[in-house]
Amino acid sequence: MTGMARSGSLKATRKRRNRSLLLLSCLIGLVSTWSMLCSWHYLNVNVTNNGRAADFQGGRPRSGANRSDRGLSEGTPPWSIPKKVLNSAIYNPPAATLQHRRLLTYNRHGGRLNNQIIQFIGAIQHAKILKRRLVVPDEKVAVEWTGLIDESFHIWNLTTLKQAYDIDWETGLDVNIDKARKEGFILDVPKDCVLNKFQLMDLLMGGPSHWIEWDRKCPDIINLGQELPLCSPKHSFCGDSEAVSEAHKIYSHLRLSSYMQSLLPPTQPLAIHSRRAGEGGYDLEICLDPTRKVCNDHVRQEDWKRYCDERTVRGNCAIWADLSYAIKDKRFWKQDEREYRFNLASDGTHDWSIDYGGQFVMANSTSWIQHIDEVALQTIQKGQTLQSLGNSFFLRDRLKSQKDRKHLLLRAQGIMFQLSSTILEMFSLVNADYFVGGFYSTLSLNVCHLRGLDRVMNSNMCWMLIHPYSEKVIPPPIAFAINIPTDEDSQETMPPALMSDIEHAFVSSSDGNFFAIDRYRFMFRRPNDLGKIPTYIAVLGQGTVPMTTEKLSNGEERIHAKFTCSMGNQKGTKASIYVLGDDENTTAKNNPDTLFIVCDELKYDSDVTIQPPLSLQSPDGEFSLRIGSSLVRARNVPRFSRGQSIKTWGLLHCLLPSSRKIDSNWLLKYLRHHKLLGVQSHVHIYNVDWHSPQIQSTLADYRGEKFITRHDWSTQAKSRSSIAHNFTENLARSAAKMDCVLRSRGVDSYALFTDIDEFIHGSNVATQLKSCEDDHFDKCLIDVSVAPSNLIKGNFHLTNISEIKEEKRECVNIKNLALPPWTLIT
Repeated sequence: MTGMARSGSLKATRKRRNRSLLLLSCLIGLVSTWSMLCSWHYLNVNVTNNGRAADFQGGRPRSGANRSDRGLSEGTPPWSIPKKVLNSAIYNPPAATLQHRRLLTYNRHGGRLNNQIIQFIGAIQHAKILKRRLVVPDEKVAVEWTGLIDESFHIWNLTTLKQAYDIDWETGLDVNIDKARKEGFILDVPKDCVLNKFQLMDLLMGGPSHWIEWDRKCPDIINLGQELPLCSPKHSFCGDSEAVSEAHKIYSHLRLSSYMQSLLPPTQPLAIHSRRAGEGGYDLEICLDPTRKVCNDHVRQEDWKRYCDERTVRGNCAIWADLSYAIKDKRFWKQDEREYRFNLASDGTHDWSIDYGGQFVMANSTSWIQHIDEVALQTIQKGQTLQSLGNSFFLRDRLKSQKDRKHLLLRAQGIMFQLSSTILEMFSLVNADYFVGGFYSTLSLNVCHLRGLDRVMNSNMCWMLIHPYSEKVIPPPIAFAINIPTDEDSQETMPPALMSDIEHAFVSSSDGNFFAIDRYRFMFRRPNDLGKIPTYIAVLGQGTVPMTTEKLSNGEERIHAKFTCSMGNQKGTKASIYVLGDDENTTAKNNPDTLFIVCDELKYDSDVTIQPPLSLQSPDGEFSLRIGSSLVRARNVPRFSRGQSIKTWGLLHCLLPSSRKIDSNWLLKYLRHHKLLGVQSHVHIYNVDWHSPQIQSTLADYRGEKFITRHDWSTQAKSRSSIAHNFTENLARSAAKMDCVLRSRGVDSYALFTDIDEFIHGSNVATQLKSCEDDHFDKCLIDVSVAPSNLIKGNFHLTNISEIKEEKRECVNIKNLALPPWTLIT
């Protein structure tokens, strides 16, 4: 019985086990079937939606999705959010053949190095996603030169880049220069296969089905065109999360040569890229407007007041004027700006050494230039031509006719210095703990990508521009935030320097006796100048410099400068001094002399956008002056109106510096009166002490109408130099006149120089100016009225005021000046 019972029990156990196994098998089968159906459904949704997953739009969550929806806590970098099926797994085009080579190329963008790098990275990204081979186009002109093609110059290390991506570096080169000039790019691209801006922006977003259509249309070659491969939000790479991540990966392969790495300065805790667009003209908005747009594009509208406030935007275009406010993280913020230590990359619009001397280090490419000179010499000694050093059209063309054996690379040296300096400066910012950059700058954007996704939060801007898994930006953790206004906060007072539209150099000489306002470039033909009108470089300032005077036989005096000018490789060149007087203002007779110093023999290099600093120095070294800010020039066509004619003003009104106290109502009606005169006019305001909120509001309104340009000549806007204070108190009228003229010489018609108590009176000013212009008069007299001092502190009325005096004022013809401007305004 026991054996039979045991046998029956075993059979029952086996039956239960078999039933369990059968049930488990069925369950596994059902799960597998369900999984296959789900996978098929996902694939079908992905393909039928042009490659977009149902829960993602171009790799970004749909509108309304937020961090909590995806299980993310505030401040967590969302760099590892998985996507079920990648487009690269779905899209499997046929292999390339001789007839269908599956190539991709692009036309060079008109921008310089950093635009070229972004276009190059975007082209590799497109080639990788579309499974095509990239043909790198040649570099034809100076703005296109990156050094990527010319390996002999030892700038880049592209070893891993070439291993990771399918790139053709040869086919796109025009090695025959004469043929290249006639035929241009040698690849024959069908017209329908050259993308316009909108096709480029839509290409990667379209997904596999869209790419298949392009494969049918252009099986041999696609040309991405000449636009930067960036999409919305502004300055973002195109495509879904896989495509955007690919762009980030490419940056990790963009490396410097070992020689260039050895030239990088020591890494500091802070890194700063300083830029300001629109200098030398009327268009600071060239920086402000796009900076504001970039911020608004990336940040949710409800957060605009916190992250895109006016002080942040304006300070982003002039970081040196409000450095501490630009730093948005408590861990890196200093209460005393003198405690900052930083790597600096500057585009030359401001000389940081004035107020931050000893606090920063900058890259220096001089050693690289010397190294390349040695390479060139060795090439010549081997019996080879200098042209053999270059692969790109630009370098081969520049080196083809080089004959100067002393300076072997002279014809390319300017652009070589600028390129190497920019590259070293860019990479010097990569390893700092915290990076401060410009929202709208492509150099700053490249730095953010080079720093990597794991460090985007340690910046004032990288987190804003790089957020591949969210449609709008995810701000840094609020626990570390500083200088972020809330809705309850009142707007902080704007620093005076940020309410200026013009950044002046404002730098003192080493002996403290001369104060420079700016350095300028202007075109002028002297009697012995032949051919193209030369460009001269000059310094405007006030004080005394080393010089001697020579008494001539006719009783006149000739001034001889006892110092020389140097800029870049140009050393110890001649300087001429012109003394500017001010006969109108008797109260300014005790001013130091206003001097216009012309560096007669310095050559301006139009290839270079960032000119090297200008130095004045006496032989004994007791007098020296260094100006690193941008060269001021007569204004030209703003970028947004390129191709249109320059808008000229019939009257350029230069409102000279004054320490008089004025009422905001007087200023409002003063400007309104001159705006309604019936003549196209513009007012330069040299502001010494007009910084009340009411006055600043009035000035901001008229700046918004492009009627005024604000120059802040107050003590707050200048350096810590003691002479800066004296300069302000002495009312530098002559300097303001000269500065005003040099900014519009050859463009506008007439310039009028007045004080705040002098206003144009009469309804026929337009007729007077037109008559003078028709008769080609150098000067034109117009009617002005002078108000008493007590009136400018109250309301502005033109009737029933017996105290007002009527006078004549000379307007200077600045449009047709054939002579140096100092001969007409002294």
